[in-house]
Amino acid sequence: MNYFELLGLPATFAVDVAALAANYRRLQTESHPDRFVTGSDAEQRFAIERATEINEAYQTLVDPVRRAMYLLWLKDINGMDEKNTSMPHDFLMEQIEWREAIADAKLKEDPERLEEMGIELASVLQSLGDTFSATYNGEHWAIATTLARKMRFTQKLIDEVDLTLGELES
Repeated sequence: MNYFELLGLPATFAVDVAALAANYRRLQTESHPDRFVTGSDAEQRFAIERATEINEAYQTLVDPVRRAMYLLWLKDINGMDEKNTSMPHDFLMEQIEWREAIADAKLKEDPERLEEMGIELASVLQSLGDTFSATYNGEHWAIATTLARKMRFTQKLIDEVDLTLGELES
């Protein structure tokens, strides 16, 4: 089942998040396993499977990185193909610089700098997503794949900033 079809949305990177959430809630209400408590075993099993599928679809489409990878998958492109590990050298150098800056802010116990980095990285992720959308819509698959991979790397940096902030706050 195509997640976009399941949630009643066009298969594009630019998702209407409000429509996604509304369609998700409607589908969850309609097929929630609690509604089938008195149903047959087959109906209960189907309700659980359907609820799981709806949850997975929502989690995939609400997350920009997962959505980008899923869109590529719909085109039979594995965005994380282990045989294709090449990334632009300048991007890899930026990744190293970001990681060093995060480590430095952690060492200095500087939550303000980490918060600034989180904002900067969120902006980078947004920009990569916008560019991914344009290249995907233009059917430039190799570029879209590289951008999706960059998005994944950037999201990992954001996660690292969040984790480090959590460590400093505790």
